[in-house]
Amino acid sequence: MLRKTTTKTNRYELVIAPRWVRVLSVVSIGSLWGWFFLKFSLGEDSRLASVVGLLALLGVGGSMFLLATQYLNQAYGEDHEIDERERALRDRAHRAALNYVLWVFVLAYVALEVASRAPAPTATGLALNFPAVIPKGIVENFLTVIFFTTFALPPALLAWWDRGDSDVD
Repeated sequence: MLRKTTTKTNRYELVIAPRWVRVLSVVSIGSLWGWFFLKFSLGEDSRLASVVGLLALLGVGGSMFLLATQYLNQAYGEDHEIDERERALRDRAHRAALNYVLWVFVLAYVALEVASRAPAPTATGLALNFPAVIPKGIVENFLTVIFFTTFALPPALLAWWDRGDSDVD
């Protein structure tokens, strides 16, 4: 269901039951990370690479769809558009998204440190199946996943925290 927001911005939002927004958040964010790790492990020349690419499409599309739901205005709206309770929830969601980004970068740093301390690369140029030099494509894919999941996370968290009577069937 499409409805006009009550703010001065003349925006429209998709009104979906919070439980479906929760499902969409798990599918979209899970698809993005699944795409990254499967593509990373399969390599570029695998025949499954195009199938794995559909996960990326599902993840990006789902993330964009999350940004069109009724939680968009609360997650990214102006202070004067939402009340104090919504503002407190929004701030909590943004802090959680920031913590998510920080932990992902810390874990990536630890993984790189562990990989760099592995025995010398073998004749194939790999140590522990980890490239000695990270290709540009992997870094781009990693940043793509971080970008889309970070923007989709605040509306997704607001849907997960929504326990009111706002379920729309």
